[in-house]
Amino acid sequence: MLLDATRNMLPEQAPVLQALRILDQAQAKIALVVNAQGKLSGCVVDGDVRRGLLHGHSLETPVSQIMHRQPYVLPAHSSRQKILHAMQVLEIKQVPLVTPEGLVTGIAVHDLLLGLQHGERPNHVVVMAGGKGKRLLPITQDLPKPMVQLGGKPILEWILLRLRHYGFREFSFAINYLGHVIEDYFGDGTAFGCRIRYVREKDFLGTAGALSLLPPGDTHPLVVTNGDILSGIDFGHLVDFHAAGGRSATVCARAHRVEVPYGVIEMHAGCLQGIVEKPVYDNLISAGIYVLSPQVLARIPKDQVLDMPDLLRSLINAHHAIGVFVLEEEWVDVGRHDDLERARRNFTDPG
Repeated sequence: MLLDATRNMLPEQAPVLQALRILDQAQAKIALVVNAQGKLSGCVVDGDVRRGLLHGHSLETPVSQIMHRQPYVLPAHSSRQKILHAMQVLEIKQVPLVTPEGLVTGIAVHDLLLGLQHGERPNHVVVMAGGKGKRLLPITQDLPKPMVQLGGKPILEWILLRLRHYGFREFSFAINYLGHVIEDYFGDGTAFGCRIRYVREKDFLGTAGALSLLPPGDTHPLVVTNGDILSGIDFGHLVDFHAAGGRSATVCARAHRVEVPYGVIEMHAGCLQGIVEKPVYDNLISAGIYVLSPQVLARIPKDQVLDMPDLLRSLINAHHAIGVFVLEEEWVDVGRHDDLERARRNFTDPG
């Protein structure tokens, strides 16, 4: 779990006494020293204060004189597994996460990371499970796509179990095509250790329109995922990343490589400029998993078709901050027959 780093920050000219107060009061026992541009320039823990006092410094000494000038940090997008591994190797209990520019996005705390899977999170999760799954016909002739079996369970159950593993208990399933099959299987969620309610689309409202049917009142960021996505993502880390950045939305992205098996012509004004043999293009694609802050829901028109890319574009046009969370974990979009067969061959329990 990430903590907001604001309470742990102090300027370079602040006295050592201020660092001591942070170490005494803040949940993460580390003081982060930032320069005039707000970039991390050092950190202070109890040992730094003790060594400073033993070397003749006082409580009024500028903290920059006793701070550790090369603190260990990790990139803001680091996975929970990577953070815990670094903590184990270095025998440390907290790590600042920073952007390439040196701005702190949060503090990872060892005990909170280990306890994340056991604590209940207040965030609501919406699973978009109403599509017809035409590309999986005839399998989806009498079965909604999220209920297609994989490893002995429906895809939707694997998604639910993954999210429950990270402490999420409140779910809404947006259903339409053969929605009663989903309702009959999951009920109110009691048998799965969670609470499930259903958002029933009368018409197909796209990949974001069903969010307009949610009851008002949520005050925590909302997790939204497509009902045909399997991933090893740490959903807890995703929500913490979103909250620490003060963003209106966060989009999960996945690296996607396209290899062209031919020589690609480069030309200008009808003349050959060159030939690139079998080029490779690397891009980031949307992974079908999002986090939305509560105020975003007010921008979604009631009972109207709206796809998630259109909603995100409207936020960009309104100058809202949108984060990108790059997935390093396993990710499968079970949308076509070849995807399904590949998932069945390579499937591992995502929980």
